[in-house]
Amino acid sequence: MSLEKLNRPESLSEMAQRELRNAIIEGRLKLGDQLSEIRLSKMLGISKTPVREALMQLKREGLVQVDPQRGTSIFRIEDREIDQIAGFRRLLETEAAGLIFLSDKKPVLRRMASVLEAMERAIGREAFQTYRRLDADFHMVLIEGAGNPYLVSAYGLIAAKIGALRSRAHDDTQVVERSLETHRRLFRLLEAGDQAKFNELIGLHIANTGRDYRAWLARQGSADGTADDQQSSAMEAAGK
Repeated sequence: MSLEKLNRPESLSEMAQRELRNAIIEGRLKLGDQLSEIRLSKMLGISKTPVREALMQLKREGLVQVDPQRGTSIFRIEDREIDQIAGFRRLLETEAAGLIFLSDKKPVLRRMASVLEAMERAIGREAFQTYRRLDADFHMVLIEGAGNPYLVSAYGLIAAKIGALRSRAHDDTQVVERSLETHRRLFRLLEAGDQAKFNELIGLHIANTGRDYRAWLARQGSADGTADDQQSSAMEAAGK
């Protein structure tokens, strides 16, 4: 007896998850923004129930926070959490690399080479949003290439947040070009079988991205302070 697999269409909840996740990661929705189920349902053209289900899934991914007093909002991040994410990420990626070095690296190298070529094309077109998605793909190739589903699940706890931070911090051409060169070097070290130097470079790369995230966070703080000062001046001028 043989049966063909059914192609199940996405549910409204899954489609809402994808759209909201992409909007957060790509920066179309700002970190800390309040989210209203009613407003989101109108914007997406669906009822509140699939929106609520989508928000609960995004909460599990760390992209959405639910506070009984303040309601639902997009996550905020501080220096301490950036360091925590970087440390967890380093543990997972070096562990994945260790398993790959002990196995047949060819399938992983083929996938990485394909992603690298796409990254180079994206930079050539100045398609930086595409580049950032490919950056995430490169690291997911590493995680999935280890062949350990628990590593994949663990990485899923931080992958979306990393994507959201990456899209905000990697907004400079020099940063993106430096990122591409680092990924090329990681590929060459994996190809050469040099695990020690690979681990050293992946650790440095993750530390550098953490620094980029903190620099972006500092710029945001300065911008918020400037906006507050401007608002205060305007209120004083109006005699309020």
